[in-house]
Amino acid sequence: MALTNHNKTEKVCDVSGCDKEAERSINMKQFAKSSLKLKDSNVRSVHLCKEHYKTYKKETKTSREIDQIYR
Repeated sequence: MALTNHNKTEKVCDVSGCDKEAERSINMKQFAKSSLKLKDSNVRSVHLCKEHYKTYKKETKTSREIDQIYR
């Protein structure tokens, strides 16, 4: 039995100057804590390539840990 991918489109990283394939997506509220610049700021979720996701995680590590403690 074959699975179909009707709406399968390749997402591109939303960071300005990057055209790599997106690996992850995060919501805009979480992304606002990082210093990365977006191509378009009128989006609900931000698609990030592997390299920019790693940068995002490094930049927001302490704030994510604090948020996790207070949940």
